[in-house]
Amino acid sequence: MKTYLQAYFDKLKSLVLGKSQITQIVPADCYRLALEIKSATAKSVSETTLKRVFGFASSVHQPSIYTLNTLAEYCGFESWNHFYVQMEQGKLQTSQQRSWGEISVNATKISLFNIQSNKHKCGIPYHLTIDRECIHTFMDHFHRSGATTGILSGDTGHGKTIAISRWVEKQICQNHTNSINDIYLFTNSLSLLQATAFGYHSNRWLAHLLGFDTSDLLDAFMETHRDTAPGNFYLIIDELHSDLIADRQFYSVINQFIDMVCHFAQYRWFRIVLMLRTVTLLKYESIFKDTIINPQWFSVLSKTSGNESANIPTLSNAELHQLIRNINGKTKSYHLLPSNQKRLIHIPLFFQYYYELNGEELDLSQVTTFDEYLVITQYLKKRVFNGVNTMAKQALMEDLSLLIEQNGDLLQVSKKQAYTIVKQYKTAYNDLLHSGIIAETNDGLEVRQQTVIRFQSNIVATYFMALRLFNKHCETRELIQELDRAEINNQTKTEQLRWLLLFYIEAGNMQLANQVDSVPFLKENRFEVMAFICDALDKLGQSNRPIARPKLNNNRFVDYMLNHSCFQTGYESNIAKLLAFDLSETHEVILRSKLAFIALLKWEEEDLLRQLDALSAKQPETFANFLINPLHVLSYLYQYFKEGIVDHNISRDLNALPHKLSLPDHTSGSQLFDLLIYMLIKISGNAGTARRYSEVIRRRLEEMHPAQTFEVDFTTLIYALYLLECNEPELATALVAKGNALSLDNLSYRLLHALFHLHSGKITHDVNYRILGQRAISICETYGFKLLEAYCRILILEDIPKDEQTQHINNLKFQFAAFGYTIGLGALSKKYG
Repeated sequence: MKTYLQAYFDKLKSLVLGKSQITQIVPADCYRLALEIKSATAKSVSETTLKRVFGFASSVHQPSIYTLNTLAEYCGFESWNHFYVQMEQGKLQTSQQRSWGEISVNATKISLFNIQSNKHKCGIPYHLTIDRECIHTFMDHFHRSGATTGILSGDTGHGKTIAISRWVEKQICQNHTNSINDIYLFTNSLSLLQATAFGYHSNRWLAHLLGFDTSDLLDAFMETHRDTAPGNFYLIIDELHSDLIADRQFYSVINQFIDMVCHFAQYRWFRIVLMLRTVTLLKYESIFKDTIINPQWFSVLSKTSGNESANIPTLSNAELHQLIRNINGKTKSYHLLPSNQKRLIHIPLFFQYYYELNGEELDLSQVTTFDEYLVITQYLKKRVFNGVNTMAKQALMEDLSLLIEQNGDLLQVSKKQAYTIVKQYKTAYNDLLHSGIIAETNDGLEVRQQTVIRFQSNIVATYFMALRLFNKHCETRELIQELDRAEINNQTKTEQLRWLLLFYIEAGNMQLANQVDSVPFLKENRFEVMAFICDALDKLGQSNRPIARPKLNNNRFVDYMLNHSCFQTGYESNIAKLLAFDLSETHEVILRSKLAFIALLKWEEEDLLRQLDALSAKQPETFANFLINPLHVLSYLYQYFKEGIVDHNISRDLNALPHKLSLPDHTSGSQLFDLLIYMLIKISGNAGTARRYSEVIRRRLEEMHPAQTFEVDFTTLIYALYLLECNEPELATALVAKGNALSLDNLSYRLLHALFHLHSGKITHDVNYRILGQRAISICETYGFKLLEAYCRILILEDIPKDEQTQHINNLKFQFAAFGYTIGLGALSKKYG
């Protein structure tokens, strides 16, 4: 008996029905069919047997050789063997006659099936996704290289699958539209891995995929078209995962694949694209080492021109904006993301989670660091805290967090050190490898090579480090001390602190936030962390999470933030969110005054007037304990810059300062009031007040702890500005020169620093005066401080060449006409028109 094949038996049954002229068989037909078979062959097949054959009765056994022979004989064959041979020969003849078009049809069916499957896996509706320019660039360089195989690599979550799916689908459509005969066979790595499990060589796997019974038939097809192929043939294998199989099998698959490449390299029209994660490519670099100089291969490891295109980058700004336009339908232009927020939202996987959290209400200008942490939370929820092996994955990550070490800017774990843990949670470990939460790679050492476990990002690693600290339930002061002692850099400590703040705020606990002023490692990152807290209070309060809303009335965190972060650019939207909470009257006045001051410097007139209206609605006694009434000051400044009028009440309020300073319970508001009073002194020329108030700032500086580096530097800079008004430029310059270079990383400090040197340069006739002025103007232009920009232009106008004067005058004329302020130009207006 020849091998029983269900497909052949199904064919035999259809022939039986055809001979008996039964179109749609029913159980009653089996009796008549039994009689016809008996009459034609003189052999009996019972009605019951026929019911089993045609599925009307259950059977766990294959049909007997007697039944097969009888049915074959009824259809005109000598026996089942004769029928089987005929079928085999017919299939062989059909296979040998397969045309380029038939193979193209088969390949297209497979490709479209895989594309459709990928569409349903896409986190963003597939029709809203975009074509990635990097795919076209890669294919262009790949073709130019003349290589047979191109390895397109990319980090986890960089959108390789959707990008290549869209490219293949577009090529297939262009084939149809433009009558091109190229073949695109797009498949996933799982079919290749399954084939190797059955002992198929890569060539045999490809032959089977295309419908050839043997690899010899595939070779014959290839040879037929050696020099006259109607088009190109592209085999695209999506994401070959090394974590799905054992290392030994992966080595075998790749080595067979390399053999296949060598074999098909002789056909110039045959091209292979292999998608790999970058970590997989680097981990198995030893396997691919021969491909580095081999012209048959093109990848990031190649020495070929354009090899950098073989790695899929994150989304560009243009691609990101196009995605947003596709999703929400808006065509307006978008602001560039701040550099500290570019790293995450540009990764397609995390943009997908951002979309899941926000739906169509996407706005890049409103993305904050806290949004990144919410996205990571969503990512971890789906990849670690959900699905199979959930508890094992959590236990594994908790154990790995104890072994995390800092290596430069990266957090990693030595796999050798973690071997016992990995062995204990082998299945969970493989799940996390497959999901991209962790990845194995070589540490890059030449002599002391070792495999290390790295995390999708440092933020993921710090989540589990912070979770372990939080679960200790220790006092917040002890927690800060333990975090400060850790042998990791300040950036990693800050990332852990953000997670801890999120955990505490979610529980309605402000204890950790209230100690943010005393965290020693924050330094220049303190304002970013305070903005993060404001966002957490706002967005966790708005979410559906069952959290307790923290009370902020007379809160220590609010007090510190309002007194020390005066006009920190980019954070006004964060601190404005605190207005939705129950604040004390004093805190509300300072917060609204701060927002009004920033609006004044940016000359955002509507925002300024809105805050002034809110302040004017307060009872007069609300301002009684303030060092100076901020409503009055801001109104004076607005009147001066709008109309060029110096209110006579300015002198009255400034002269009342000594009395206010003598009162023990006055509220200063620190940096905000320092700058408000300074601006009043500038427009009134009241040098006596400048002298007296500079002493107040000097005493405050003496009381500051030296560890508060930035606060000391910022306050020293304000003190130096007052000293310039007191005609002490040498002392002022000497004090500013002692500032920490790291403070210049803060934009507000850098702007104030440039303004100081602009003023001091004008006094001392510094040769770099014009350069300093242009630096200050550039900062103001970049961050929207329109009023300060105009002020800086006026400062240098009299001391620059006439050709440069024209440029600045034209700019000032435009600003005055467009924004409606004059800055009290006085004589300059008459001189320059």
